[in-house]
Amino acid sequence: MQINLFEAIKVYIEIVESGSFTQAAENLQIHRPAVTKLLQQLEQSCGVRLLQRTTRRINMTPEGEEFYRRSKPLLAQANDLLESFAPDRPVHGQLRIDMPVAFAALVVVPHLSGFYKAHPNIEIILSSSDRRQDMLRDGLDCVLRMGELEDGDYIARSLGTIKMATCASPAYIAEHGKPETLADLQQHQALCWINSSSRQIMPWWFQTSSGAKEINLTGRLVLDNSEAYLAAGLAGLGVMQGMYFFFKPHLDSGQLVEILPGYPAHARKLSLLYPHRHLSHKVRVFAEWLEDLLKKLP
Repeated sequence: MQINLFEAIKVYIEIVESGSFTQAAENLQIHRPAVTKLLQQLEQSCGVRLLQRTTRRINMTPEGEEFYRRSKPLLAQANDLLESFAPDRPVHGQLRIDMPVAFAALVVVPHLSGFYKAHPNIEIILSSSDRRQDMLRDGLDCVLRMGELEDGDYIARSLGTIKMATCASPAYIAEHGKPETLADLQQHQALCWINSSSRQIMPWWFQTSSGAKEINLTGRLVLDNSEAYLAAGLAGLGVMQGMYFFFKPHLDSGQLVEILPGYPAHARKLSLLYPHRHLSHKVRVFAEWLEDLLKKLP
């Protein structure tokens, strides 16, 4: 049996990532029976079942997960190989991204029209979450992450740094006073951020005359969602540390007050992670656009 391997792998990856034969056919603009036939041919060629299908859902078999993990970077490399011989051809295709909620809502989405003007043939599927996602399991091309990175099966591209701020609401300061030194923070209620994957409370970082200093604080409220974190700070439940651009509208309006001016919050790294060593063309142009965008942040 002769099989168009390139097309069959493309179909298989689309089924996995869309979760539906019908949606895969629509995304690839081919007939639904052609999707089924290509998958059947691929499974026959591999000699194993790749997907378990029921009337309600599609699941990868263990062999299917391994095939997906190894075939996706191969497909990306093949697409980039073809594009490298047609440099004037516009970058096209779907780009699946995950990033923190605040970054998506306040930075990326408001400026996406500029990206689409430069790359009108790229379709973006953007998920925003403050929980760490599994790139391969969730079918992502890349994820945007802030801070020090944990060991993992991915490649990281540094995009720059994000300015941070330490602040509290006027109501909190009126009731509890304003900390003047880093030691004073231990006497205050801290709004703590928890890493959703490691379940560890994230430390706070400050710039001092002797360099960056890490402080571990405790508090009665621990959060893992940026919108809830901001709401807690505005409600006067404690002092908090986070991205300056996230707090800026509320600092400008007086709803929040920056504290510890002698100990500015230490900037944090921003990285774009992708699941294999080969950086696809569509991820590369998105990374370059993000780098330019970061330069305009306050």
